[in-house]
Amino acid sequence: MLDVLIQGGSVVSPDRTERCDVGVHDGRIVLLAAPNTLDLEAVRTIDARGKFVVPGGIDAHVHFNIAISPAMHAQSARFGGRAAAFGGTTTFIDFAHQSGSGSLIGAIESKQAELAADKPDIDYALHAMITGAATFDAIDEIPEAISGGISSFKMFTTFSGGGGPAALFMDHGRIWGVLQQTGKHGGIAMIHCEDDCIVDFCVRKLYAEGRQHARHIHEARPSLCEEAAVLRMMLLARRTGSPLYIVHVSATETVEAMAEARGRNLPVYGEALHNYLAFTSDDYAKPNGMIYHNYPALKSARDQAALWQALKSGVLDVASSDDFTIPFASKIAGQEVDSASGGHNGIETRLAYLFSEGVQTGRLSINRFVDVAATAPAKLFGLYPRKGIIAIGSDADIVVIDPNVKRRLTLADLHSDCDYSLWNGWEFNGFPVVTMVRGQVLVEDGRWTGPEGIGGFVPAGLPMEP
Repeated sequence: MLDVLIQGGSVVSPDRTERCDVGVHDGRIVLLAAPNTLDLEAVRTIDARGKFVVPGGIDAHVHFNIAISPAMHAQSARFGGRAAAFGGTTTFIDFAHQSGSGSLIGAIESKQAELAADKPDIDYALHAMITGAATFDAIDEIPEAISGGISSFKMFTTFSGGGGPAALFMDHGRIWGVLQQTGKHGGIAMIHCEDDCIVDFCVRKLYAEGRQHARHIHEARPSLCEEAAVLRMMLLARRTGSPLYIVHVSATETVEAMAEARGRNLPVYGEALHNYLAFTSDDYAKPNGMIYHNYPALKSARDQAALWQALKSGVLDVASSDDFTIPFASKIAGQEVDSASGGHNGIETRLAYLFSEGVQTGRLSINRFVDVAATAPAKLFGLYPRKGIIAIGSDADIVVIDPNVKRRLTLADLHSDCDYSLWNGWEFNGFPVVTMVRGQVLVEDGRWTGPEGIGGFVPAGLPMEP
């Protein structure tokens, strides 16, 4: 007997869409068959006719519990995981934060214990974040981290001090050292790319001109600073043979540099954030416009169009949220270009936004939607084929999307521990109506119907080409 039978839906993978029934037993997908051809009983049957059946979303970029500064302290994974499930995300990838002379393995073990204590409702994996004046000892721990299920390592080329999240900046020599390890041992490097020297010059110039208000932050962190850092990191990756993943790409020039690299068959990958696809630097001029800010800064409508096209074409591989919730008062407190706070309340809206503004508008095919929201992050971060695909033997992490549901979300509809949202009042055309994690139906028609706290750590294997 099956535990769950999903009948009549259009099952979507990155390369095909076909109507079929999906059978689930003991948390795994065990059967895929033409509609109404299975002569098997099921404890639970879900009617998916007229709907899309897709692999559960994988949000490859979230920050839970982390406190980068007194004003920037993120929600716990308990709240974040609950919000994710309501939005159709079934796995998140958080960050273990190593800093300075601290042990990388110690940071990973501490983060794993923290997440286990939070008891999130969905599964999770981990990146490691190596920051500041990391020691040779910490960098030498990378092979052990990879063998223990952490194969992705994030670094920053900005935030050397002053305003913002200080002490994240890592010099290029140490980054080169990390890339030597990831290139040799099968990991992948993730870089926040903004040239710190260019940022410093632009900030000082804005102050000299009396234009230091935070609404000018896109001028303090222009496209050039992202492009310059990306090109330098591509050089280091090429020289070390390490795969390179550019987090939260924001600029047309970065897209162009990545397209050139991909044309030369270099393993350079990248992500867009769904808030960058929805908002531009023009939004900074609105009342309380700094709620829209993240790092890198929002760019122009031209850059936004380039991000959509790059997601469609495959130059960008992944769409993430970079969920980092902080209180509204803290979010808008920084009113100058060197004190603005990043982060936003985004994990719950990511899939619905990509479907509504991507699939329903024709910017993305339904297959490409599945790829950027689930399959590609699973491959790049070593979770595939356990996660990111509806296939026999894979975890039964399944989401049913009703393309005919229209929802106008308010803050009260969301489930994060956050008192503001960029998406307050946004109308979504199509929405997840069923979320299943390892065969357990957690959310159905906007109601919590499943067990709580069932999420577990998923160790990563080696990165795969998406």
